[in-house]
Parts: sequence; C-alpha cells; structure tokens
Amino acid sequence: MSNTDQALHVPAWFRRCLTSYQAGEATCFLLHGDISGYTAVHQADSTTYLPQRVFVQTALAAMNPTAGGRVVIVYDRARGITFPIDVKRQRQPDLPQDVQRKQALEWLAREPSGSSATPRDPVSAALAGLAPQPMTGDRFAEARRPADALALLGELLRAPKARERVAILLDYGDYLVPPADKAMLSPDDRTILVMLLSWAADTSLAEQNNLVFLCADRLDDLHPDLRASGSGWKAAEIPPPDRQERVAYLAWCQQESGADQVPWQDVEVGDMATMTAGLNLRHLDDILLLGAQEGGVSRGLVKRRKDEIIAAEFSRVAEMIEPLPEGFGALGGVDYLIAFLRDEILLPLRRADRDVPKGALFVGPPGTGKTFTVAALAKEVGFNAVALRAENILGGIVGESERNLRQFFTFVRALAPTLVFVDELDQSDMSQRGNGSGNPVAANLFNSMLQFMSDERLRGQVIVIGATNRPDLIDSALLRPGRFDRIIPVLLPESDARRGMLLAQARAQGSVVFVAEALDYLVTQTDQYSAADLAYLVRKARKLAERSDVASVSLPLAQQACREYRTKTPETADWYTRLALAACNDLAHLPERYRALLATPASRPEPPESPDGMAATRRRRRAV
Repeated sequence: MSNTDQALHVPAWFRRCLTSYQAGEATCFLLHGDISGYTAVHQADSTTYLPQRVFVQTALAAMNPTAGGRVVIVYDRARGITFPIDVKRQRQPDLPQDVQRKQALEWLAREPSGSSATPRDPVSAALAGLAPQPMTGDRFAEARRPADALALLGELLRAPKARERVAILLDYGDYLVPPADKAMLSPDDRTILVMLLSWAADTSLAEQNNLVFLCADRLDDLHPDLRASGSGWKAAEIPPPDRQERVAYLAWCQQESGADQVPWQDVEVGDMATMTAGLNLRHLDDILLLGAQEGGVSRGLVKRRKDEIIAAEFSRVAEMIEPLPEGFGALGGVDYLIAFLRDEILLPLRRADRDVPKGALFVGPPGTGKTFTVAALAKEVGFNAVALRAENILGGIVGESERNLRQFFTFVRALAPTLVFVDELDQSDMSQRGNGSGNPVAANLFNSMLQFMSDERLRGQVIVIGATNRPDLIDSALLRPGRFDRIIPVLLPESDARRGMLLAQARAQGSVVFVAEALDYLVTQTDQYSAADLAYLVRKARKLAERSDVASVSLPLAQQACREYRTKTPETADWYTRLALAACNDLAHLPERYRALLATPASRPEPPESPDGMAATRRRRRAV
C-alpha cells in the first residue's frame, strides 16, 4: 500500500493512477471527467468532502513523506504558476511561509561558472545571444506565458535534487493544447504541444519519478496527439458519482448541517439520489442550497434544477423526455406493442436478469406513435429518458462531430439507468458505415454507435430505442442481436385500436366527449389513419364543438371533421408497412393477421421498391 493510501482513503480512480505510476507505466496522466466535482476523504473515524482539484493536490503532497512530501505546483493560463500547499499555510501565520516555493527555487538554483553561466544583466545576455535570467530571483512569478512556464517546469522536473519530489498539475488543459489541427496552431501552441509530448517520451525525465497531471473536463477537448496510445500520456477518468455515493453525500450534508438542516418535503434522500443520476456532488450541493432558499427540497425543485443543469451542459446533443404520467394507459389500442414492452423489457428488468434487450428498433409508417411510446415506457420502467439530437451532432470543425457523439454517450452512461431514443435513425450519419460515400465522418460516427451498443456492461442499464420509417437504409451491423435485439413494427391501427386511440386522445385533450354515433363513425371512416391523424381529428372535432358551443361531439360534427381533414398517410402507408414487416425479426407480439402472414417464409414480403414520387435514395446531410 502506498504512503498516500495510508494517509488518505483514496478513490479507485486515483489508486489506479498510483498503480500505473508505481509499476513504471506512466508518470504523465490526462485527468478528465468529474474534475469539477467533490470526492469523499475518509480519515480515521471522520469523513469530509473536498473539491477534486484540492483532493489531488492534497494526495500528491502526502506522497513520499520520508523526504518531506512532494512539492505540488499548479499552472493555468490565468494565474500562472502557483503553490497551493503554500497558499493553505498562509492562512496559518504561525507556520513558515512559502516553503514549497522556496524549496523549488533552491532545486532550480545554478552556480555560475565561467562562460557557461547565464548572464543576469539584460545587455550582457543580449550580447551573448541568451535570455536574461529574472532580476527578481523568483523565476516562477515571471514565467506566466505558457511556453515560458512549461519550459521552467520542465527544467524543474529534470533537476537532480527534485527527483521524486515534484508533482505538477496543468489545469484547464483544453486551453493549453486544444484539439485543433496542428496546421492551425500558433507557433507558441505548437511549442507547448511538443514540450508536453517530450515530457512523456523522455526516459531520463521518467527516471526522475515526478508526476504530471494535465486536467480537462473532457478528454476529447485535448489535442489528439496527447491522446494517442503511443504518446506516453495515460488517460485517467474521474467517473461521476453513482447512486450509493450520492446517498452518502446527502446523508453527510444532513449530518453536518445539524439544526440548520434543509427541510425535506415530498422527497427523501434515496429518492433524490435516484432522481439526480447524471449529476455530480457539486450539483447536489447546488440543489440543497436552492432548497434552503425556497423553504425545502421537493421533487419539483430537484427535477427543475436537474433539467436546467442538463440543458445548460448537454442541450446541444441531448434532450430530456418527459415521461407520460399515465404510462401505457396513454397509448390506447396498441395492445401488441404494450405486450412486447412488458414481456421483453419490464419483466426482465424487474427480475434483474440478462435477458433485457440492448436495444429495440420501432419501424413503421410515420405518425404511428413511436416517440409517444418511448415516453410511456419511461414512466413504466422508472428510468430517465433522453433523446439524441442527431441533427446537432455534425459540427463544422474537423473532429467536432465525433466529440459531440462521444459527449452524448458519456452523458448517457452517467445518467444510467436510462432509455435513449434515436428518432429517424435512417436519416442520421450513425446508421451507415459510409461505404461509397467518401464521408469519413459518417464512418467514424457509425463505428462509435457500434461500439456503444456492443458494450455488454450497459445491458439492463441503458436501453436504446430507435425509430425509423426506412429500416432498409440502416446497416445490417446495427440490426443484429446484441445491438438492436428486437425489430418491432409499429403499424397503422386497426378498428379496435383506433377506437382506443380516439378515446385516449379525448381524455388527453381535456375530456372531449363523443356521442356513440360520432365515435363509431370516426372508427369506420379512419382506416389507414395513423395515430397522429387520429389525434388531429379529435382536436378538430373538439374545436368544432367549442365553436358550436356544445358540450359533446355529435355525429354531424364528426362528419364535418372527417370531410375537412385531408390525410396523406394512406398514399404511402402500404409501402411503409411492407418495409416494416420485411424488417421484423420477432413475430411473437405482432397482431394476429400479420403474424400469420409472416409465419411462412415464402409469404414474407420482400422490401418493396419506392412508390412513385418518393425519393428512394437516402437523404444525406452534408458533413465536414
């Protein structure tokens, strides 16, 4: 066990860094993830929480105690080089001040000897063609520019007296080495990149056994040369807190607040920990502070603040789906689809077995309620539900599209357990590997999607629901079991289903009342209508009743609504239906007449040709 482990009970991610360091694998680490959150520090019988940056500084300073610990140095572009342990000591005037700064300056001190000495006088230095040494004697205070600061820190890392005594944190690394093309970097930025690469590649520097951490919120925000497997820099992720860690933090906050404890209204610690999946401990602190201002912590407050945080940080790529309060009761009529969701998703989740599908693909004509179904499922399973905003994935800078998608997947993992909804999958660049298109971005996005959906660790934690009208345009690699395990047609409703949908829409739109004859008429006149068509008809009939100042929809009003509404669904419904049936890979939950049609291989429909007037080719977005 390391000296740091003995002094502090360190989290698993930091222990992995120590293991790599002690094994000689790496001395330079790319620290990313929950860098702005808190971490628990357990000492003896007490627990406290420190900001991640403060914890890293404290843990590094505690290493190598027999030699007096390590000198911890932090650099960022705004503050320059600082010594955080000295800053802490300044709050205690009885302690010696600037101990670590003075120690580092001593290690850098050079005795001038003959012609090899560096002149301190600016004129002499200029004549010798050398940079003058600082006149103040504090080289750290004057090295503020990144290139100067890193050159000085590199000198310190190599100083013989500093062996195993230095730890450097380069904070806000995305502002030091952004992920730009090297041709677009300024000369200074290229110098910084080369210096950092040389730190990890220099074996003599590695033998000094000094530690370097380059910190950024997202790994993708650092230059790809540093992230390359052969760079010598090792990625170290600080994971977001899981539910158990959120419960522990909330309980600790309650204990520490004592008599000043924030009132808890209609939510308990366990409930709040579940509701705040995807947030870090600093976010929880923010919610508790808001609760103190508003007279207590409530479900409404937790949900509102969580939605605000997610919208602020992830709104470009993700959108939270509001679960339908009625759950499956809001669907109405699609009994076969509800049976599938209960048998294949709800029951395996409740049994906590391994039969939960990784994903399900809803296929069928437009307007059949595929998105609506996901919102109902989110209510039934109690998961968070998030939609991928595929239209915002593509960026105008090289590599930005891939970074956006990886950011979404990172967010989804933190939000687990969750439902992920990808609408119009065939229209996104994640559905095809880009063969023949010459589009490397599409190929990269497709590969990222494959890797995400192939991760067995996500089974039962993340369920991906895709929706498409054109399953024939989706690469077969995505459609195999282990990715989209089930391909389920969501078809136009039959008569009984239409009755149920009309009644469900009547309830959802404010208890619209249909006389029996009007309801029967709408059911018989809406063959080949989609769920969206039926919702519009109910809305139109309701407005006609309101204009006529009557409390219910009569037969004449229903007839007028049907006459005035012109649906486009029947023109292509048969084509989309045959596409959906041809793609279906599980007959168990289809309506009986379709099940009988598909039971015999010879009777299964082949993917049909595109009908006249409809573009058969895939609409592709321009990608950079």
